Amino acid sequence: MPLATAPAHPQNPLARTIRAVHTDLFTGYTPFEKVFFATLIGLQILVSTTVFEGWLSAVTAVAGMICVILVGKGRISNYFFGVIQNVPYLILAFQAYFIGEITIAAFYVITQFWGLYIWRKNMRVEKSRAQRVATSTLEDEPRDVITRRLSLPQIGLALLILGFLIWGYGYLLTQWGSNQPYVDGFTTIIAVMAQILMVFRFREQWVGWLVLNAVQIYLWSTVDGGGNLAIMAMYAGFIANSLYGWYNWSKLSRPLPSS
Repeated sequence: MPLATAPAHPQNPLARTIRAVHTDLFTGYTPFEKVFFATLIGLQILVSTTVFEGWLSAVTAVAGMICVILVGKGRISNYFFGVIQNVPYLILAFQAYFIGEITIAAFYVITQFWGLYIWRKNMRVEKSRAQRVATSTLEDEPRDVITRRLSLPQIGLALLILGFLIWGYGYLLTQWGSNQPYVDGFTTIIAVMAQILMVFRFREQWVGWLVLNAVQIYLWSTVDGGGNLAIMAMYAGFIANSLYGWYNWSKLSRPLPSS
């Protein structure tokens, strides 16, 4: 007669949280992703330490790079790094007197919690049920966000709204005395729309980020003293990640096989 075994004690909440964070941050990457992401983060650290623009710039740049990588991968932990990035970025924008950037940094901080709430209800394991049973438990697998695509009519409407808002906000910033009113307004409105698309899990956000990041490099090159090189390098890395994000979110928007 086999000996009775004591029931396994359930894992305590702290251990489950640590396990979930480790799974979300460090598992489920392809060999290409490991090299690509490590290169982006490494280059950001190199620039931030070689051309040191202050701790605010360094923290913003490195945390921002990690944040967008996790967004591109569809991982919910991006919102933690989003908060770490955007609080010091808000201070930098205030110092540079980019009114639009001050607005968008504050908006970013708020939407980290909004996005966290939306994404938590729309996560999936990137394996079919048969694959999960054969390899590991559901708890051991990283969860990626379920993404969506805009229809052509929705894209057309978004572009019309975008054009009107850029013109209106640029004019408003002119009255407020912004250093770069229409560039500042353009980046602000594009950023708001891209961030909303990200929160609601639409793939087309990456087009907005791609355009925005290119303009942001110009904007931060106008800062006194030859520009903020750490922030400019961050946005250059964002451009590379935006291309990957479009590719990966296109995959994540396809339905998984049922078996």
